[in-house]
Amino acid sequence: MSIGPISRLLGRSEPLQPLVQTVAVAQSPETTLLPLLSLQMLRSPPHRSWLEAAIRARCNAVPLAADLLLCRILGRFKFHVDPQDEGFAPHLLLDGYWEYWVTDQICRMTQPGMVAVDVGANAGYYAVLMADLVGSGGHVHAVEPGGRSLRLLRRNLAVNGFTGQSTVHALAVGASRGSAVLRSTAAEPKNAYVVPEGLPAPAGVHEETIEIAPLDELVETAHIIKIDVEGHEEQAWAGMQRLLDRSPDVRVLLEFNAARCLDPAGLLRDIAGRFPLRFLDFDAVVKPADTAVLLNSREDTMLLLTHED
Repeated sequence: MSIGPISRLLGRSEPLQPLVQTVAVAQSPETTLLPLLSLQMLRSPPHRSWLEAAIRARCNAVPLAADLLLCRILGRFKFHVDPQDEGFAPHLLLDGYWEYWVTDQICRMTQPGMVAVDVGANAGYYAVLMADLVGSGGHVHAVEPGGRSLRLLRRNLAVNGFTGQSTVHALAVGASRGSAVLRSTAAEPKNAYVVPEGLPAPAGVHEETIEIAPLDELVETAHIIKIDVEGHEEQAWAGMQRLLDRSPDVRVLLEFNAARCLDPAGLLRDIAGRFPLRFLDFDAVVKPADTAVLLNSREDTMLLLTHED
């Protein structure tokens, strides 16, 4: 439709003039097109606020089914989300990114040819980004036990062309092989958590039986490991010690919350026995971590574990 009919229908209404002008600009041959953001731009933006605005400007979403939306994230990738998801999907639909301080760190430290591991991959936000960053010469292992999240994860890797350079592990990590129950809600699938089998479930919570395996047995060596497992950190840590031995240059991003651990002080002692205790702050700067502060906080803290400065 040309702007003429729209002007005749709507132009007399003063509040609708901005709409008419917007349509006119969109139909103008001089309209500036927004190209996809490059990996280099994600790795080295002129300024964080500029990049966030550039990503947001490229947001777009289309419905594919009653329970499926397709959107654009990070100004670059196609990404499927569940419209029932109230905690994660709205950020991608309207902003195009999630927890940008973590996203920024992964962009800067993940290089072509690396092996990256995303434990608790959810729908694949970090796995998709990592797959592009490591390139065809690298590989991504995405670990996710939840059935609905698994389907989205596989879709998102496939639609961006990363199936060949990624492996999806449909399980949770732990200290040893076994099984457990994963609990989640439709509104907050990213907060799914593992419990032993046989515990009564709260009302409105979805349960599914899942397999558990040590990360040691899934991955031979790694350069980047991101772990977000909602209270299963101690078990995940116990099952990855041989992998850490085999990966002397590894960098680990581990979400820690003392309130979710059985022995948070013990976990921090074990971590400090291997790595300097540091965390990634909201300004995307790595800072020394104070054990007492971590143990007294009830907020999530993203630890960055590496032997490098």
